[in-house]
Amino acid sequence: MRSIALLFFWLLVTTGCPAPRPPARPTQPPNEPGQTEPRPGSPQIAWKRVQTVADVPPAPAPGTYQVHMIDVGTGLAILVRGSDFAMLYDAGTNDRGEKPLRVVAYLAATLGPSGDDLCVDGGAPPVTRVKLPHVVLSHPHLDHASALDLVVHCYDIANFWDSGSINETVFYRELMSGIARSPTIAYHTAASPTDDRAISIKGTAIALPRWDRFSEGDTVQLGEGAKFTILHAEGKKLGDFNQNSVVLAVELGGAKLLLVGDAESGERKDPSYPVGDVEEHLVSQYPQLIRSDILQVGHHGSKTSSRRGFLEAVKPRVALVSTGPKMYGKVTLPDAEVIEELKHVGATILRTDEHDASCPVSGRIGGDAGPGGCDSWVLTITRAP
Repeated sequence: MRSIALLFFWLLVTTGCPAPRPPARPTQPPNEPGQTEPRPGSPQIAWKRVQTVADVPPAPAPGTYQVHMIDVGTGLAILVRGSDFAMLYDAGTNDRGEKPLRVVAYLAATLGPSGDDLCVDGGAPPVTRVKLPHVVLSHPHLDHASALDLVVHCYDIANFWDSGSINETVFYRELMSGIARSPTIAYHTAASPTDDRAISIKGTAIALPRWDRFSEGDTVQLGEGAKFTILHAEGKKLGDFNQNSVVLAVELGGAKLLLVGDAESGERKDPSYPVGDVEEHLVSQYPQLIRSDILQVGHHGSKTSSRRGFLEAVKPRVALVSTGPKMYGKVTLPDAEVIEELKHVGATILRTDEHDASCPVSGRIGGDAGPGGCDSWVLTITRAP
């Protein structure tokens, strides 16, 4: 018997197949509301599901922070708030039944209504405009950007952060045209400005006079006790826009949030395979900065991301999985193997796809049509005493 076991082990090693891992212990779904186990000297992180306007908490008090994972169906939208700032990281969906108004309605419920009649689904239009200091587009894919042109139209954005890689599509052209028309937006990318500070998308020249370049390692102050550091910045066009994902390490009063967009390790493989691509870059170059309390799970929980080596380096207490019913190729995300790896590192997993088939409530923020709006989550971070 022992000789058979040794032979099996030898075959695993010589063929390069990943070694099997014991299954994670079963975990219960997160409590509503719930919170992480208290750690001496560590910020407290609590969470609750948001479905209707009544579920939205008030603005965070000084010394506390909020991270909202907005349920947009198959896509990603993350709102980060402090008492003196707000930042939106991505806002898009791949679902035909989802409208950009889902995100704008959520912003109206949290930051306040803003804009004109295009910014509401019936009823009286807003009478004021609200400031949104920072908007970040991790990379120019539809499921991360489809709502951003409406956000740009409805809110007074001060800073728009973009990879700089150009997607020759109508939605990206409309987004960049809106940024160019805005009198308030400073445009920041990983790409150097052209001599005439203009880009061309689908034959349309778009001038961006307030354009500057950012680099890896740059740190931006968000508000009191809050800042982000850019860990990955790539403006040139690569084989896949996922490789352009702008990765941010966000510090929120002692807690750390890692926003990775669709940063990957390579092809779809079991998480036990070695890290590669952007994840390998993060692990090798920023091992301390990627260690985080909260992780936005890369590429909606796909096996292209979240290699075991990466997750063990991040060691998240809470994992945010934003996904929905639309298939990526032949796969509906998240992959079960990624969920198991997240359990192995001890993360509480919050997902936006729990009630895609049937939402038990009516009056969802942004309307009851489409798969989104039923499983948004808000995390509240309170500084350690």
